[in-house]
Order: sequence, then structure tokens, then C-alpha cells
Amino acid sequence: MPTDQTEATLRNHLHAFFHKNIDGVVADYAEEAVLIVQRGPLHGIAEIRTFFARFVENMPAGFLDAFKLRRQEVVGEMGYIVWDAGPWVQFATDTFVVRDGKIRSQTFAAYPAPQ
Repeated sequence: MPTDQTEATLRNHLHAFFHKNIDGVVADYAEEAVLIVQRGPLHGIAEIRTFFARFVENMPAGFLDAFKLRRQEVVGEMGYIVWDAGPWVQFATDTFVVRDGKIRSQTFAAYPAPQ
């Protein structure tokens, strides 16, 4: 059952992101969620919302069209994706811990780092 919930949460998360739906993106997170990015950890919905709002606002034209999901693995409560969006992001990974249908923690790293 955890694998199904994790897959469904990741599917919803990516769908919301691709539609630039910030409310939909943050709805996938637990209130006490932590998102660890290259600049440091973000705690809670408000900080995570700010991160995604800036990310989407600063996406260059064509970014979402260039986005390629290269790998997705789900094992129980853990999800892992590898992606790129050339020429802006040559390699990126996200790791998620999903419990009860909510993202509890996530790591995100990209090269080069989005501004």
C-alpha cells in the first residue's frame, strides 16, 4: 500500500508542477514537511510555497517542454526521480518520503542549480 500512495502522490505533484499550479504542488506536502535544497533546508508549507513560486516564476520559456523524466523509482514510502531540462538543467534528482499521502521530506539537487 505505501508504494501505491507514494506513486499517486508523485504523479499528482508532477502534474501540478507541469501546470504551474503552486497550490496543487504544496497541497502534496505535510504541514511539517522539510525540503532540502542546495541553499539549505526549507521548513513547512510557507517556505516550500515560496521556493516553488520563485522556481516557476523564474522558469525560462520552453523549460517545461524541455523537461525529461529519465528515471522514477518508488520503494514503499520513498520515491526518487532523475530528470533534466536542457539547456538549463543538465542533471537533477529529487528524493521524496511520502507517508499517508503527504510528502514528509524531500531533497532536490540540480546541475546547474536553477536561479
